[in-house]
Amino acid sequence: MTELHIGGFEAARVRVALDPYISVLALTTDAFGRHRGAPERWRHRIRASISPPNAAAIRPIVVPGRSVVPESVTPINPVAEAPVTDLIERLHGISADELRTDMESVFGGRPPADWGSVVKHPRHWLHRHAEATREAWSAVRPLWQQARPLLHREVERVGVAAVRGRLDVVLGGLHPRSRYEDGVLGISDPEPTRFELGDRPLVLVPMLSGGGALICNFDRTDAVWIGYPMPGVERLFRGEPESVREDALELLLGPVRAHVLGALAQPRTMGELAALMELAPSAVTYHCERLAAIGLVQRERNGRQVRVSRTPRGESLMDMFR
Repeated sequence: MTELHIGGFEAARVRVALDPYISVLALTTDAFGRHRGAPERWRHRIRASISPPNAAAIRPIVVPGRSVVPESVTPINPVAEAPVTDLIERLHGISADELRTDMESVFGGRPPADWGSVVKHPRHWLHRHAEATREAWSAVRPLWQQARPLLHREVERVGVAAVRGRLDVVLGGLHPRSRYEDGVLGISDPEPTRFELGDRPLVLVPMLSGGGALICNFDRTDAVWIGYPMPGVERLFRGEPESVREDALELLLGPVRAHVLGALAQPRTMGELAALMELAPSAVTYHCERLAAIGLVQRERNGRQVRVSRTPRGESLMDMFR
């Protein structure tokens, strides 16, 4: 597990960036091999938008078991929210020597076999990758435009957490395979390492992606950024209208988890929660697992029953938002 040691950070150092390229990268890699939960119709739409010669340039970055890619294919600067077209032009402008130096730094002089064609023909690969990005962006752009209300709501959600001093709840719920505890953000990673945030800002980048997608860069000297699935994006994928929520706790946790936490004024069994929430037991179990992962509820087994209750941290959060 890769660890980012954050320590006692100030809310002012946590930012939200709406960078469309990271969503393009997440959906494209999902479509061509790293299946991370994007709907099949969107995976098909991305694949159909990219010509076969350009699609070949995607293959090296979706190899199973690898999480590291050259800096060349990462965003220019998520904090600046650069247009996708700027990144495409940057890819076209990178020299063969720059890419080789980049791969030398990332792979330690021993590029994986899957990068062999890139090593032999770096400029060809850069041009193909740039054009694959251009074609994918033409498919993703309408979805990005439709997502504007959700994206701005996510900015608001993180802002509410910062003002209320509960950014730990946001960080703890970024991803099903991540956890946040005692100032350390842990992320499941086939190539684990350890980083210190230090005095760098932490940039959160909500993505239009499947629920299993996560794209991070902890190496930059100017900022650490994390691209994570935007809450509510599944409704966007399904084409459902976005409802307006005013409740701050719902904004922070999402409506279902906020309602589950609110229903635990007294301990309840999973069956009682499922009946009360009018949800399938499997759905209640999933949401309770996520609430437990960020320390808001605890579960105790008594025979065949599992009883759920708020933790002191969960009680404190309820008091804060009442």
